[in-house]
Amino acid sequence: MLQQKFESLLRDTLKIDNELINTILNNGMGSAGVLDGNKIIATKIPKSGYIKQYFQATNPDEKRALYCHCPRVRDVINMPIENIPEIYCYCGAGFYKDIWEQILQKPVKVEVLTSVMKGDDVCKIAIHLHLDL
Repeated sequence: MLQQKFESLLRDTLKIDNELINTILNNGMGSAGVLDGNKIIATKIPKSGYIKQYFQATNPDEKRALYCHCPRVRDVINMPIENIPEIYCYCGAGFYKDIWEQILQKPVKVEVLTSVMKGDDVCKIAIHLHLDL
């Protein structure tokens, strides 16, 4: 159901064509994520207002700037980011924490695996389904 809502958001709200939707899904992006043992790996989608530009961009620095959802990080993504600690990305990870705690009706733990702020191509979040890790 979560995946269906995500695809509906892309198609009906953001008016993204089927070819780009398939590209997004083939890149493993979306709210539902992919089950991997006792965790879900979710790859964030690029910032909704920049999705088309993100997939058209060829420069890695430009892609990272278009990707990030956080305006503070987006504004400085290609500059030395000494003033923004890596833990800052846990704000975005909280989005997934909230979704999965609502769905499962129990606490989950989230972990930032990759982040454009650290120079990665995408942001990946692990949602741990068991707290006794």
